[in-house]
Amino acid sequence: MSLFWIVIRQLAEIKAMAASKKVITREEWEKKLSDVKIRKEDMNKLVMNFLVTEGYVEAAEKFQKESGTEPDIDLATITDRMAVKKAVQSGNVEDAIEKVNDLNPEILDTNPQLFFHLQQQRLIELIRNGKVEEALEFAQEELAPRGEEN
Repeated sequence: MSLFWIVIRQLAEIKAMAASKKVITREEWEKKLSDVKIRKEDMNKLVMNFLVTEGYVEAAEKFQKESGTEPDIDLATITDRMAVKKAVQSGNVEDAIEKVNDLNPEILDTNPQLFFHLQQQRLIELIRNGKVEEALEFAQEELAPRGEEN
């Protein structure tokens, strides 16, 4: 059983306990935790996923060498991915779209839902910056035609 399903099962048990409002002691909780067996490979995949997702390139490279765990993506692309993430988080959606197109010009064409979400974020940023007229115009011209598809 994968780590994901183990965690889901544990969360379901916790939710069921919360619904019944049964209170368990610390000792019971620790016993339940000690009964869960997690394979080393699953834990290594989880750690690698964290390092990749958070953009820790050097740490991911070292962890790959030490643990033998292969990342799901090419580690050389992490820096570029983090630049896209930073642009979106800082509210510069147009820059993020440019960076995505520089990395792979086909991504937004083959994934219209991603492009739509980026456009939604662009609308949010226009509203945040108080550009209401521009936001309305953008919504009518860019988002409305794609709204039915997404």
